[in-house]
Amino acid sequence: MRGWFKLWMMLPLCIAVLAAGQIWLSHLRYEMSLETQRLVAKQKDIQRESSKLRLEAASLTRPERLRQYANSKLGMAPPKPMQVVHL
Repeated sequence: MRGWFKLWMMLPLCIAVLAAGQIWLSHLRYEMSLETQRLVAKQKDIQRESSKLRLEAASLTRPERLRQYANSKLGMAPPKPMQVVHL
């Protein structure tokens, strides 16, 4: 009889431990979900910034812009026929 009593007293303890474990796992899932949302938002921000920088790089390296910059800032011009040397 005494053995059964100890066994029945262990049952609420086991249930409490399992419930505490379930609460802990739920908390971890919630934290992971928040972290995932934060990382997805950060990834989207980085992708937007990357697209913006690629567009800016394409704009800065347009041939007509480079030609204009070389002419106005550096004093460069297309070579004249006498300046071209054929080897």
